[in-house]
Amino acid sequence: MIAKREWRSTVVAALAMLFVSLAVSVRAHDFSRGALRRTGVAGRRGPHSGGLLLRLIFPCRGDCFDAARTCDQMAESAAVTCAEQTCDASLQTARTACQSDPASQDCQTARTALLPCVQPCLDTEQSAVASCRTTLEACLTACGSS
Repeated sequence: MIAKREWRSTVVAALAMLFVSLAVSVRAHDFSRGALRRTGVAGRRGPHSGGLLLRLIFPCRGDCFDAARTCDQMAESAAVTCAEQTCDASLQTARTACQSDPASQDCQTARTALLPCVQPCLDTEQSAVASCRTTLEACLTACGSS
């Protein structure tokens, strides 16, 4: 009877190990719920796996997004140039104060003093970005579904 109990416990332990190893194997191969949903176009994974195909199928829309990205970059570049030219002294003070410790009180004070100086540049950038969005929407509308 003792031998029978040992045999049962051995079988139960072996079955438990088998199920655990199968579960680990399934997880390692990612046969989980949603693995098929995460697979991109042509079996590739990732958020950009279908980007090339979409660009090839809808070139007009791709051109719209490229133009909007360029527009945003130009707006940001213009804001940086504006701030560097308009607020040079305040900017240098902030750079010096924040160089050693960005969390210091001197850095916070310098940043607070810099903000009113750069605000017109930020406002201009915000307006330019809004214009970029309007242009993007018009471009996408003109493309239709092509």
